[in-house]
Amino acid sequence: MATGRSDFPNQVNNSLVFPGVFRGALDARVRTITDEMVIAAAQEIANFVGDKLSEDKILPTMEEWDFYPRVAAAVAVKAAEQGVARKSLSWREEYNRAKEFIANARLMIETLYGKGLIRDLLSDLA
Repeated sequence: MATGRSDFPNQVNNSLVFPGVFRGALDARVRTITDEMVIAAAQEIANFVGDKLSEDKILPTMEEWDFYPRVAAAVAVKAAEQGVARKSLSWREEYNRAKEFIANARLMIETLYGKGLIRDLLSDLA
């Protein structure tokens, strides 16, 4: 069962969908975000779980960041198929681009945490 609670498995959270959708939409320079693009994102999220599917694993977690570039690639390709992309990228091109962008952003955040320039707000709450 899915829940909105972070203290249970299978938390349904918009941060599972929107980063990948927006990354793919921005990179493809779309004119609009279509229902089909969001469905492609949902399918890619489901595909990511794949053979790891279990009662406690129906969705990836936000810590499993490697599904975000896959979602971005699915969205960008669907946008090109629908003719709403101003920039057409292959799945592999978008995947590599999004993976590099996200990895760099994560590295910057980790560096800022490590240097004490930003606090881990979640640990402050504990």
